[in-house]
Amino acid sequence: TIWICISLAIQFSALYYINENYLKTETSFQTKKVEVRAAKKIEISINIPEDANEISASYDGIYISYFQGGAIKVVNTLNGQEKTVTASEGNKVSMYKWLPDRHRIIIAEKSSGDGSGSIELKYYDASKDVKDNIERLSWSDSESQVQDIQVSPITNLMFVKVKRDSLRSDTYEVNAMNEVTKINTSSNLGNIKILPHEDELIYENSYNHTIQTTNKNHSITFKDMPNPVILGCDSNDNIYVGNLTNDKIDKVYYGSPQNHTEQWNVLNVTEPFNPNDVYISEAGEIYVNNNLKGQIQALKGNKITDYQGKLLEMTEKVIISNDNGKLVKTVYK
Repeated sequence: TIWICISLAIQFSALYYINENYLKTETSFQTKKVEVRAAKKIEISINIPEDANEISASYDGIYISYFQGGAIKVVNTLNGQEKTVTASEGNKVSMYKWLPDRHRIIIAEKSSGDGSGSIELKYYDASKDVKDNIERLSWSDSESQVQDIQVSPITNLMFVKVKRDSLRSDTYEVNAMNEVTKINTSSNLGNIKILPHEDELIYENSYNHTIQTTNKNHSITFKDMPNPVILGCDSNDNIYVGNLTNDKIDKVYYGSPQNHTEQWNVLNVTEPFNPNDVYISEAGEIYVNNNLKGQIQALKGNKITDYQGKLLEMTEKVIISNDNGKLVKTVYK
């Protein structure tokens, strides 16, 4: 009996030691609160030269760009670093445009050295400081100019509007394989917009004042709207069309081209605005600029954002303005 008790005592002692030191699921520890202060963010002051033309910005406002001395200047607004993007030898920049979701510029360079009057499409990646070729467009009229470029990064499609003269325009499609196709649109071409998820271009026919599409299954017609104007589109492939009266937009219609326009939403505007003073965000907000008040109004959200100086551009995330030669970035409310 004594030896049995001794054996049990030894076993229980061993098991207790193992349980407390090796199998225990909880432990005691002390905590001490350590406060870490975030480093104060230093705002870089960006100067805008007086001779800067066609000032534009990336979708998030991190980069701004402008024409100066025949070249494109690209400035990083976070650190002030400036890069110069020049045209290839024998070329001249016809126009450029930022992509809607990345730090990349599409550049159209006009080539006149070989007498063909062609346009070379190139891209410049601002974050990597890399410029490369995309494709070349050719035609017989050396006086033609690229007037607009519409890009969908989702479908990797690009539509290029080439203005021949004061009355005629042609449109070219560049697909993901960089294959160029001239598409059939009206020669009296107004504003153009590409649907983000579709191989479809929406454009204004300036001859008969209608809105048309390259998709034959879609017809965009409005009752009692003699002069519709394309304002933009959102990430859900909705088209925004304004009713132009006395050079001002007094109503905004928006909806899918798959639906008849009678099913579209209608937004009445209390204060008519110039069609050049509107920006349609990816989320479908309608931002309207008021130069006299220095304000951007969100028509759907009914919010007003004040900005300083002269408006340069409304981007997806910020408002870019010039206040006495200084760049100002303002976040939407």
